[in-house]
Amino acid sequence: MTLFNPAASNGAGPAHDVLLIAGSRPEAVRIAPVAAAMARAGRIEPVPVAAGPDPMMVHAVLEAMGVPAAVTLLLGEPAHSEVAAAAALAVRLDELMLDRDPSAVLLSGGGITAVIGAQVAFWRQIPVVYLESGADIGAHPCPFPEGGNRRVISQLTSMFLRGSDRPSPSVPGGPNTILVGDTMAAAALSDPKLAALAERARAGRTRIVLLDAATDAVVAAAPGLLASHPDVDAVFIGMPGDADLLGHPRVSVLARSALPDVVAIIAVSTLGVTDRHWVGREAKDFGLPTLLVERADRPDLVPDVVRADPAAVLTAITQQLAERPDGRCQNADPAAAGRAEHALAWMFGLEAHPAPTARPSAGSQGTEGRAAGGHSLG
Repeated sequence: MTLFNPAASNGAGPAHDVLLIAGSRPEAVRIAPVAAAMARAGRIEPVPVAAGPDPMMVHAVLEAMGVPAAVTLLLGEPAHSEVAAAAALAVRLDELMLDRDPSAVLLSGGGITAVIGAQVAFWRQIPVVYLESGADIGAHPCPFPEGGNRRVISQLTSMFLRGSDRPSPSVPGGPNTILVGDTMAAAALSDPKLAALAERARAGRTRIVLLDAATDAVVAAAPGLLASHPDVDAVFIGMPGDADLLGHPRVSVLARSALPDVVAIIAVSTLGVTDRHWVGREAKDFGLPTLLVERADRPDLVPDVVRADPAAVLTAITQQLAERPDGRCQNADPAAAGRAEHALAWMFGLEAHPAPTARPSAGSQGTEGRAAGGHSLG
């Protein structure tokens, strides 16, 4: 079953439309700013699609990010396996692409939705645009299954939108690879103090370590972290139990769970620390390098887990910060989503260059940025 939202797509106006397909929270929060930038520019119709094994969750995320889904793909009965989910998703996406006949499909991440979406678009001879997910895969060159999926997607992609300039085994270089930056940075912070902190991080004047306030060993390690790293600010997700920390000038608390605030902080943070496996996994999908701390009540027999001891946690954080002396915010630019829209416009022949070469007028905010080389896709 497919749910269409007429209010989210007027069906008239621009000659080109793009299906922006998301199948998970990280994919949705990267795609949503691009859809918003397309709507602002008014020359390409964005069609946000909530898909994946849990499409209603993705639907809610797009709504929270201010971009209502134009289409929500329901798979019917819960799939009993990844293969069954992939088969059902392929059928729904094929029906959608046949009905819409879009000018292009934009995908992100390395999940089942991205790889099936790329394959179906390829079969329908629809150009595939891949927005780099930014997943921190570390020393593992091909994590299962995302690494393999990204390699498949790379063979079917017409244009790559890079989130950073670091090497990537699944995103080749070339004229159709454009550095746009991390589109998550388009999310705005509602707290003025955190907004100012984010600006300092982008300017390279601080590094942000995102700490899980529910992890006792992490809270206990925070004073030592702040004392030994004067260039680090700590942001707690949730309220820490140590009252003394709340008065520290380099401690902030993100007490609210509003998704745009969480996304905006993740986009400018250097490192995350938690003892919750699903949080750590999703943080890496968001592109945030994350340390996983052993749960004191349930020791974890998995690799790379830090002992639930404040000294061990502080040592691990220090080692990670030493590997990232300049943070990871070089590409966390709020204009990234506008550059992605500009690249799509170039692909459709609406722009002469793949990236903006001059600051635009007030009527096209969000598209300014560094120029990037490239040639038309024809």
